[in-house]
Amino acid sequence: MIPSSEHVEVNTAGLGARLVTNPRRDHAYAGTPRGKTQPISFHRTMPGYAATPVVEMPELAATCKIARIVVKNEQERLGLPSFKLLGSSWALHQRVKAVADLSSDTLIAFPDLCRIVPRLGRPTLCTASDGNHGRAVAALAEALGCACAVFLPADSAVSRLDSIRGHGAIVELIDGSYDEAVAAARAAAGARGHWYCPDTVGAEATDEERTFASDVMTGYRTLFEEFLEQIARPPDLLFVQAGVGGLSAAAVSSLRRISATAKVVVVEPEGSNAIALSFASGAPVSVPDAPTVMACLRCQSPSFVAWPILLAGVDGAIVVTDDEAAVAVRQLARKGVVAGASGAASLAGALVACADETLRIRLGITPDSQVAVVNSEGATDPASYAAILAG
Repeated sequence: MIPSSEHVEVNTAGLGARLVTNPRRDHAYAGTPRGKTQPISFHRTMPGYAATPVVEMPELAATCKIARIVVKNEQERLGLPSFKLLGSSWALHQRVKAVADLSSDTLIAFPDLCRIVPRLGRPTLCTASDGNHGRAVAALAEALGCACAVFLPADSAVSRLDSIRGHGAIVELIDGSYDEAVAAARAAAGARGHWYCPDTVGAEATDEERTFASDVMTGYRTLFEEFLEQIARPPDLLFVQAGVGGLSAAAVSSLRRISATAKVVVVEPEGSNAIALSFASGAPVSVPDAPTVMACLRCQSPSFVAWPILLAGVDGAIVVTDDEAAVAVRQLARKGVVAGASGAASLAGALVACADETLRIRLGITPDSQVAVVNSEGATDPASYAAILAG
């Protein structure tokens, strides 16, 4: 049982320096162009598809002295504990269309996709991950009858490794950072003739790799198309996890179609603040690997295809500590929302911003503000989740 008396506790010392605004934000940016075939139309053909719920947090909003906090809860999506299958499934849908020489406007229902892929020689899917993307690709390969290889840092949580193996995938551990796992997966896919399925790419990527990573981001738009319809009006502020930038790029692209004024703030762990530093410099910056309880946000570099969208449409980046993420995990648990530390990071960013008067002024937070956040994952590391709840 979680004590109901715990208050939101945020150490506000020096927080102003942790918000990096984006001086190059393009206020004319209205999102990336939409194709005739939309990801949500494809996702609706997948078994178990349903819009994930939105959870209201009125008591927390009152504590934060704002009008509303709403959480898009991705603790379960298409049978997995994160939103990630939205991206990998759409990207593979697009790649199959290209390989099968189908029209770009074609929509392949998921059952048909399962019949087409074996005719293409049952390719082996290969990717790198901090956990959730790898599991999504593994689950997709399992559904399509394909083999799968997933590269992860060797210090990844055992529960995440076991979950990926549970879908029949081969897990290959890299004694290094996430960026090094990405490089290893890319090299292995090229050497072995696998289908490389990245959710992040560097400047050296091929056109095919960039297209796949871009399509992953496009697939995430389903989440925000649902979210913006569910909450009826654009939020004044949207806080969203950074990682390599794919989810936040999808958020920006979706929100900017309907609002030029809503503020988008990406949230990063302390030490994995590549996007904040990139905003400060005006160009992509990499950071050293730094351990964090927000393991799925432990990324060293922004994705090459996400970066231009972030630069055009994001208002700033805020850094949160492991302790602040833990506070957010417990706040979500009180409302029945199961969130790993990475999943709770966006709420942690909102709490930090609301708790400090300087940040409130810089972000335009008022008592009338409506704030939206995303819980991007469930308890993908049960041991870590239990420890946070017990803390």
